Amino acid sequence: MISALSRLPQLNGNRLLIALFLGLTVSSCALFRKAETEEEPKEIGEELDPLPGKKIYDPETGQLVIVDETPVETMDTIKWKVVSADSIPPIQSGEGIAQEEVMGNPSKLIERGDFGTEFYTSYNVTVLLPFLSDRFNPESNEIFRNSTWALNYYGGMQMALDELDEQGVKLNVRVMDSKAQEAVVGRLLNTRSELYNSHLIIGPYRSDNVEMVAEFARRNNKTYVSPHSASANIATANPNYIQVSPTLQSHCQAITKHAYENYGRKKIVLVSRDKEVERARFNYFQEEIFRLEGRIEDSLRLREYVVEVDNNDEERFGNIDLSSFMTPGDTTVFIVPSWSNETFVYSFLSQAKLAKNPMNQERGPGQAQAAPMYVVVYGMPQWQEYERIDFDLYESLNVHISSDAYLDNYSDDIRFFKRKFYNRFGITPGEEAFLAYDVTRYFGRMLNDYGTKFQYQLEQEPEQMLHTRFDFERVVRPTTTGMENPPIQKFENKHVNILKFQDYQFQSANLR
Repeated sequence: MISALSRLPQLNGNRLLIALFLGLTVSSCALFRKAETEEEPKEIGEELDPLPGKKIYDPETGQLVIVDETPVETMDTIKWKVVSADSIPPIQSGEGIAQEEVMGNPSKLIERGDFGTEFYTSYNVTVLLPFLSDRFNPESNEIFRNSTWALNYYGGMQMALDELDEQGVKLNVRVMDSKAQEAVVGRLLNTRSELYNSHLIIGPYRSDNVEMVAEFARRNNKTYVSPHSASANIATANPNYIQVSPTLQSHCQAITKHAYENYGRKKIVLVSRDKEVERARFNYFQEEIFRLEGRIEDSLRLREYVVEVDNNDEERFGNIDLSSFMTPGDTTVFIVPSWSNETFVYSFLSQAKLAKNPMNQERGPGQAQAAPMYVVVYGMPQWQEYERIDFDLYESLNVHISSDAYLDNYSDDIRFFKRKFYNRFGITPGEEAFLAYDVTRYFGRMLNDYGTKFQYQLEQEPEQMLHTRFDFERVVRPTTTGMENPPIQKFENKHVNILKFQDYQFQSANLR
């Protein structure tokens, strides 16, 4: 069980993180051994299904890479203690760390219910986070930069745990460092009885590790929540797997629905580079249009525009021609499910801006000026992180994007959380702190109210959270046999935020 952190005096953020980091009582002799080599990040263009919302464009390589604030590694069971920031103890060697039993609330079975759910006097929860404790530099007192993600996440989780405790929700929480390494996660799954005795598992971060834990949960019938991975290929036939971050398909469906209901089917045009992985995404939009129209007919298909790609290393995309899709005085809605090449997105937006305003085009003698055209562009979450695109393009083209999170900085609830987090930890909460707070609070309550198989009640418990809305649905494999209750593949949060760039910032544009 993790004992609640006492309120600490306001400190410099970095020193506070060091105090928290060193204030761990660890029960693993391998905690401070040298980490294994990290894997190189994969280029997202090679993948179809995963939607890596935490990657950004690297202008040096032309690829999407993991941001610095995002962790890439694991640790063992930890127990947080209050440690004065002015008296930080030295790090002990792995061999000198004594094993300590962490006491919690007795967990006794009370009763059983539907779907095999079990109710206990208290519930065992295991959380896997990439603290990367082996990367800490004791000589400089500097925490490895990627460790701050997990520490920030833990801060949000701790705030939720305190609220749940006040509400009478009894949880025995174990936190383990995954170090973002498959070998470490595999060892934890094979050797730690706490994981086998868990009623709920949360984390870790990387998709390869998530896949391992999902299989462990399926095999051992443990309910498992993945708070970050958006991959569609993590689990099959696994009703114990709960995915908080919507998949790429869900993002495409949400974009289609928003564009369809606001502008109509006939105004929509799908755009991509002539790359197989990008063209394949068109299917998500076409299938959603058929669903919205209630029938499948070729006449209902959305128009498609595929931009030829020059094999030259320096792609300029000067061949983009949007004139055939635009009518003077009318609206055209372009959906561009592309993110791995910022140059392409920039070129497309530049051409769209030029085409929508005939005043910028040459006219012949006596030729009347054409009426301006209205353009709306839907893009992907990664567009928020682009560095080369002038935001005037976003503003003039009414750019919308999908996102798995949206923090309204004018919301009283958001401002209250920020102030409370800062007063307690001395640092401003990142998006991961909001995610952790929402996930811990929501699933802790579900576990308490509905027992160990609470996932079968998720569809009856939608809720607006701080960083997004939780609206879970069971994902089933389509069958042609008319099976009344097809096998559940997983439970997925289907809510996707649609954000519109307005007044030089992204704001919520979700339909009310």
